[in-house]
Amino acid sequence: MITKLAIVAVAALALAGAPACDGKATASDPPTALASVEKVAEYESCSTSRDCAAGLRCFDETCRRSARSNVGDYYAAVGARQLADNKVDASVASYAQAVARYEADKLGIPPDVDCAYGGALAAARANHDKAELGARVLHRCLMGTPAGSSLRERALATLAILDEAGLEPAHLALDKPADVYLSRAPAAPTTDKLKVTATGEPAPSGTSFALITDRVTASDLHSALVACWQPWFDATKKQALVVGLPIKVKYQASQYDDEPGSFTLVLDPAPGGGTPEATAAACVRGVIDPALATVKGFRDGFQTRLAIRIE
Repeated sequence: MITKLAIVAVAALALAGAPACDGKATASDPPTALASVEKVAEYESCSTSRDCAAGLRCFDETCRRSARSNVGDYYAAVGARQLADNKVDASVASYAQAVARYEADKLGIPPDVDCAYGGALAAARANHDKAELGARVLHRCLMGTPAGSSLRERALATLAILDEAGLEPAHLALDKPADVYLSRAPAAPTTDKLKVTATGEPAPSGTSFALITDRVTASDLHSALVACWQPWFDATKKQALVVGLPIKVKYQASQYDDEPGSFTLVLDPAPGGGTPEATAAACVRGVIDPALATVKGFRDGFQTRLAIRIE
């Protein structure tokens, strides 16, 4: 039979073996295990905002910064839409406004804005200065995103596009900006892959302008226009040759009352000069001027800058 004395003895032994209580502990103290957990960095996964480092909150299971510029993000959204519509130069300008606004608001530029801005600049890589800036901005994006994140993967894929523009990957090894990123000679594209495009700046609203662009991009002119591109590339190492031509189609009244008037194409004289730009422009004009002289059937007038791009 268990006596009361035995029960008391067992209870005393149990208390003696139990860990002593911390007299200074309070209900608000975090558990020791949780206090030692490292906080999650930006763009890493999370369950709640308590997982994220200071200044970050958990959105869609990812730690993101809460200090954002509404106006800066607006310009970034405009830039994304313009890039989707293939308005590359306008997109670059909008992203530049987004970055400028973040700087004016004294907020750090979020990596997602940098990554998108770098993508727009890479799309404009035919311009050497924009390609160089694109590499710098994309490197900044890499430094601000963790390994394995989708932003980092997209930034690397975009940087790979700049390889053909002369990107030296060794510059990406350091966690600080390089002085120059495009330090290798750009790779020359094979001439059979060069494309010729023609656009109006601004684009005329009538239907007759298509007669001009169709003739300039016709297959029988391709070889001759590519021949203009080759010395340009050899002299400048720039992949895109763009020649602008002021062009006008105006109405010419008939000299006779019983005959209708007609629309006539007017071209400015080809510029002179010995620079690579002037030499390339004269070559292109030597190809397209005779071809445009044969174009007939204009039904409306317009005035614009015909931009012929070979790249």
